[in-house]
Amino acid sequence: MGIISEAWETYKEYLREIRFKFKPVFWVVLSIGLAVAAFIILFALQFIGILPYAPIQPFIALLVIADAMIGYPYLKATRRISSIEAVLPDAFKQMSDTLKAGGTFEYALRGVSTSQYGELTTEMNSVLRRLEEGENLENSMRAFAKNIKSRIVKRSVNIILDSIAAGASLADILDEIADDVRASHRIMQERKSSTVMQVLFMVGAGGIVAPFILGLVSTVIMFLIKTSGSVILTASEFAETLGRAEYIVTLLKAYLVIEATASGAMISLIREGNITKSIIYIPVLLFLAYIVYIVTFIVSQGFFGG
Repeated sequence: MGIISEAWETYKEYLREIRFKFKPVFWVVLSIGLAVAAFIILFALQFIGILPYAPIQPFIALLVIADAMIGYPYLKATRRISSIEAVLPDAFKQMSDTLKAGGTFEYALRGVSTSQYGELTTEMNSVLRRLEEGENLENSMRAFAKNIKSRIVKRSVNIILDSIAAGASLADILDEIADDVRASHRIMQERKSSTVMQVLFMVGAGGIVAPFILGLVSTVIMFLIKTSGSVILTASEFAETLGRAEYIVTLLKAYLVIEATASGAMISLIREGNITKSIIYIPVLLFLAYIVYIVTFIVSQGFFGG
């Protein structure tokens, strides 16, 4: 329960940071509700015969829609954090230059707030607004760090506040922080660049090759049962064998869900170093894998004369 509670609090923080217009509970309930509605619609269409019977399809739709909708605010929040971390070194350099020119720290903040730093400019405007309303600098800066769920930002703010309290040369400190942040950001980008081949391999293996093979295997199983079983088995035995074959195909589809989910989690670990970001990759990979499987199954059935 502690892990779930912590994850829920983190999710609420992400929605608050991006100023999401829906409340967290409402958005999660809406996401699950739409996913369940898609499940019911697909199941009903299969039940009345409009779509071929495939019990795993409604479950896949349920997982993909729920995961994609619940993960959407998280994706927006991570993009926002990345954009702030990317421009943070330039902002700190600008503040350092202002301080070296004889300006105050507040004046340096105001200079950043009028520059084109995207989300960081918005946050700096919030800091200045708090200062104008009578809030002290420390509380304003800590509120700024709290609004951005980034270890880099929090660490930088703590160093700046400690430097101000110790009376150190803030201009030099900002220069050093800017260099450290730029180096950290460069390392993260290099990590993503160096893992491109591994990620492409996981996408190819988990989202294309494995579903393609499973689609062919499913077709071969059904083809062999239908062509040879009807000759050597009685009608009742053939029906029973066909039912078992369809059960095996359903298990293959279920394995496809597990395999795509595991591949998405591994991609998140390789590329991001954090399994929580798999919520971004799993729905995309699962959707891709199932589309490849269905296309392969239909095309191969036509090839085998099914």
